[in-house]
Amino acid sequence: MIIQSINSRAFLFSIVLFISSVHSQSDVSIASKSSIIPFQLASTSKIMIHLGGIQVQDDVRLMTGLQLQPTNNLLIGGVLSPHKLDTDLSIYYHLVIGYIPKWKFFNFSSNMFQIGMHRNRFGADGDTRWFSFSVMESAQFGSFNLNLCWNRLFNQDWDRDTAMISTGLNLSNGIYLRPGIMANFTSYIEYIPFLFLSMVL
Repeated sequence: MIIQSINSRAFLFSIVLFISSVHSQSDVSIASKSSIIPFQLASTSKIMIHLGGIQVQDDVRLMTGLQLQPTNNLLIGGVLSPHKLDTDLSIYYHLVIGYIPKWKFFNFSSNMFQIGMHRNRFGADGDTRWFSFSVMESAQFGSFNLNLCWNRLFNQDWDRDTAMISTGLNLSNGIYLRPGIMANFTSYIEYIPFLFLSMVL
């Protein structure tokens, strides 16, 4: 059972390395500011949708996401975000696979590893593509939920680290308000706020 789990993880990691070796270019600034991964650990296997936006410079970029958890340790999700730039329309989307291990970094939290492919189509700089590897920690303190996520964004030409912190406020049964902030690490730290409404279907 353990060997099979290790083989599965090695296989997924090999796929990501292979994909990343395929020629792809992207503007690192655009990638790091739009690469938000809103998925969260859930105690249900039902489909969850995320609706919200992220503040990018003087504009709010709207996003919608969908996640499902077919097994206890596997999460699959995607995000779609159309964005109007002058008179043109660009589309950002990404697809993510998450692995939820039984072991934990800390006794009071749960963790998840995610690998993803991101794409920006029809933008001012043409079609761009990059990849991500993320580690998320989620802790519950009474009715207060805290999520911390570190992201490594990369393609064959560049890499960049970002970090996110968010909280989940339970508005009603299966509906959560998730305010948060993303830190973009460049020569200085740039903070980007976001807000999502997550609903269990």
